[in-house]
Amino acid sequence: MRKYGRKTMAGEALRELMELREDPYSRARAWKERTGGMALGFFCCSAPEEFVHAAGALPVRITGENRGVTRSPAHLQSYCCSLARTGLDMALDGSLSFLDGTVFLHTCDTMQRLSDIWRLNAGFVVHADVVLPVRFESESAWTYMTAELEAFKEKLEGLLGPIDDERIAGSIKTYNRNRELLGRIYAMRRADPSVLRYEEALWLVTSSALVEKSEHNKLLEAVVGDLEESGAAAAEGDAGAEEPVGLLGIGSVMDQWEFLEMVREAGATFVDDDFCNGHRYLETMTPEDLPPVEAVARRLWDRSACPCKHVPSRSRAGCIVNRAKESGARGAVFFQFKFCEPHAFDYPHVKKALDDAGIPSLNLEFEQGSVSIGQMRTRVEALVETIRG
Repeated sequence: MRKYGRKTMAGEALRELMELREDPYSRARAWKERTGGMALGFFCCSAPEEFVHAAGALPVRITGENRGVTRSPAHLQSYCCSLARTGLDMALDGSLSFLDGTVFLHTCDTMQRLSDIWRLNAGFVVHADVVLPVRFESESAWTYMTAELEAFKEKLEGLLGPIDDERIAGSIKTYNRNRELLGRIYAMRRADPSVLRYEEALWLVTSSALVEKSEHNKLLEAVVGDLEESGAAAAEGDAGAEEPVGLLGIGSVMDQWEFLEMVREAGATFVDDDFCNGHRYLETMTPEDLPPVEAVARRLWDRSACPCKHVPSRSRAGCIVNRAKESGARGAVFFQFKFCEPHAFDYPHVKKALDDAGIPSLNLEFEQGSVSIGQMRTRVEALVETIRG
C-alpha cells in the first residue's frame, strides 16, 4: 500500500527552482547576458533540443502565459488555442525579446499557421520549421524523419557554426541525465505522493526547459539527494490524515498552478500525468551508441504518441490506461486547452478505454488567463466523492 504522511521540506535547490516560477525566463535572460550565446524558443516537447544545445545555444520552452491578449488578435482568430494566442502576444509585446529565434514543429494546423505569422511579424533572426511524420512505423516515415532532422541540424550549422558529433554526443548525455533525474523524482512520487507536492514535481520538469541543462542537472541532483536522504519536501497532508485520491492528468501544457493546489485541497493529488511539460517530456532516453541524428530520431520514434502523432502498434488509449494502472491512479482528469483539436479528437477513445478499465474521468477545458477555479473545484470534488464512494 502506498505510504502517506507528513514529510520535511527539501533543500535550497528546490526553493531556487520554485522561485523561478515567478519569473520563468529570468534564468534564460541571465544565461544570455552571461555567455552572449543565442537563445532559441520552441513550443513542442518533440523539438530536437540536443542539436540546439550542441550548437552552443539555449533551447527555451514557450508555454504561453496566463494573461489577456492585446496584439495577437490582429493576427490570429479567437478560436485558436490560448497557447498560440498568448505565445504570439508575448513575442509581439517584447516579453520574449531575449530570444534570437524560434523552432516550430508541425503539431497541428494552428501551430503550422502560427509559424508563418511568427516569422513575418515577430522579428527574430532565426526561424526554423521541423515537420516530423504524423504516422510512424513505416520505412518511408523513418527515412523522411531522419532526413528532416539532418536538414534541421544543417540549418543550425549554417546559422551558428559547425556542430560535430562529439558535441552532440555530449548534449545527448546531458539530456539523458536530466531525464534520469526527473524520472527518479516521478518514481518516488508514484511510490509515495507525500514526498513532494505534484505542482512542485511538475515544475521541476517544466523548469528543465527554461534553464541550461547542465545547470538544471546540478540543481536536480541536489533535490534528488535531499529527497532520498530525508524523505523530503512539502507534505500533501498531515500524518494520519486520509490518503488523497490518486489521479492521472491528461493534456498538453499544464501551467495552472492554482488549479493544482485546489486539487490537493479537494483531497486528491496527481500521481502521474501525460502532460507535454510533464511525463511526456522526460520519457524515453536517447541512445548513446548510435550516430547523433539516428539517436535523436530513435528517441522520438520510440516515445509514446501524443494526440498529434499516430503509432499503429502502440494505442495511445492503451498506453494511458497502463500508466494509470502502474501509478495506482483511481481516476483521471483531462485538462485541455479550449479549441485544441488534437486533444479534442483524442478524448472520446481515451475516455472509453478508461471507462472500460473502470477508471472514472473528468474533462475540463480552459483558456490561459480565464480559468474559473471555483467552478472547477465543484467538479473535482464531485469526482473525488465518486471515487471514494
